[in-house]
Amino acid sequence: MARKPMVTRSIVTTKVTALCMEIKKCEPCNITVVLPRTFKTDEKLLKAVREQVDNDDVKVVHIVDKQEVETLYGMSEQDFIKGAVKLDPNTRKAVETSEGEDVEDDTEDGEDEE
Repeated sequence: MARKPMVTRSIVTTKVTALCMEIKKCEPCNITVVLPRTFKTDEKLLKAVREQVDNDDVKVVHIVDKQEVETLYGMSEQDFIKGAVKLDPNTRKAVETSEGEDVEDDTEDGEDEE
C-alpha cells in the first residue's frame, strides 16, 4: 500500500498541574490541563490555567508542576484542505470568501492525484 502524503506539524504544549480549591467542599485538589504553546512567565501561565479551570466550584491557587511537551501531529493532505482556512500569502491573514464559492481544482486535466 502506497504512503499517503501528509501535512505535519510539531507543536509544543505546556502540561500544567495546578493546585485548586474546591469551594463547596473546602478541599484542595490537583487538576492537570494541557495548554497550547509555551509561556514566558508563571504569571501568564497561571492566568491561562485560570481561564480554563476556574468556575463557581473550583478556583486555581498555584502552579504545582509544568512540563513542555513537543508532539508531532499529522493529517492527510485531503483532510487538511477540507479543514484549513485559506490565508493571504503576504499578510498571513484569513482570506474572506463568500458562502457557496466554488473551490478551484488545481489538478492538471482534472485528474485526481493518489
